[in-house]
Amino acid sequence: MEIKVRAVEGSENKSKAEVEEQLLQKHEEEQAQLEQKAPETETEKVEVEAEETSKEVEEKTTPSSELSDEDVLSYLKSRYDKDINSVDDLFAEKEANEPLPEDVSAYLKYKQETGRGINDFYELQKDYDSMEDDVVLANYVANQEEGLDAIDIQDILEDKFSYDEELDDPKDIKKKKLAKKRELAKAKKFFNEQKDKYKIPLESSGGGLSEDQEKQLNAYRKYIEESETANEANKKRYDYFQEKTKEVFSDEFKGFEFSVGDKNITYKPGAKDELYNVQKDFGNFRKKFLDDNGLLKNPTAYHKSLSVALNPDKFAKHFYDLGVSQAVESVSKKSKNINMDVRKAPSFVTKDGLKIRSVQSDTSNSGRGLKIRSIKKV
Repeated sequence: MEIKVRAVEGSENKSKAEVEEQLLQKHEEEQAQLEQKAPETETEKVEVEAEETSKEVEEKTTPSSELSDEDVLSYLKSRYDKDINSVDDLFAEKEANEPLPEDVSAYLKYKQETGRGINDFYELQKDYDSMEDDVVLANYVANQEEGLDAIDIQDILEDKFSYDEELDDPKDIKKKKLAKKRELAKAKKFFNEQKDKYKIPLESSGGGLSEDQEKQLNAYRKYIEESETANEANKKRYDYFQEKTKEVFSDEFKGFEFSVGDKNITYKPGAKDELYNVQKDFGNFRKKFLDDNGLLKNPTAYHKSLSVALNPDKFAKHFYDLGVSQAVESVSKKSKNINMDVRKAPSFVTKDGLKIRSVQSDTSNSGRGLKIRSIKKV
């Protein structure tokens, strides 16, 4: 019996452990290959992203087209209706513009440096040298301190400079007069310096004025003209009043003359200098009857004084006639020998034991002389 053996290729049997080991080894090889390819992939990805970002930046930073001179000139033509051949002509025209008037430049400078408006600039242009002292001081206080009304300013001035010639000590009065004089000089110096400062012409800004600024400018110029005219007129009136007042209270002043019937009576109410110092300022009469707020504090006294001032001869005649009437009555009583004394009861006089009393005589008894009655009849 013959036994034959045949070798079968590729059909070799493997155990389970060998198969698992082979699979693990294959898996490790695949993982190693993946790790080697990963950096290359990331590098490619970064390079791609960088290229894309670079493209975006380049797209964003692409410069826009600039305006040409023609575009600028076209815009000026359509917007402002100005025919300009070139940009050089535009700058040349700007440099050739006429400068602003000096008063306009002064106002613009004043507004820029102080922040105040046109009304404050109006006030600054007044002639403070010819104004009343109290008005100058009131304007100075209002300029130096903010938030004050007219009543507050009046109270401040009253506290600093007011006095009563009849009640206050002469030294205190002199001090207040000196303080007022110093404050007044300081106020005038301040306003004059401000006025001179803002009258200095500025360099031209080359621009025009708006419609509102032109209105303010015209109003300002009109105000200055009227203000100068009014100040001149007020100064003339003041000087004329002072001149005529001095003429009244000259060395020849003997008093005021009143017409009483057919007679003229002269009365002098005080010394010449005292009367002049009080009456040279009409405000002294006004202050006598007005309070700090400018309100009438004693209407009866005010109208009584005003009535006497408007009708001096009538009041003089009334009191003259009253005096004459009283004088005639007094003379009449004396001429009639009328005893107006109260009748007193008779009194006793005792001397050396003798008691004597004056008695009224009976109407039935006639005759004159001394009569003695018995004490029993008395």
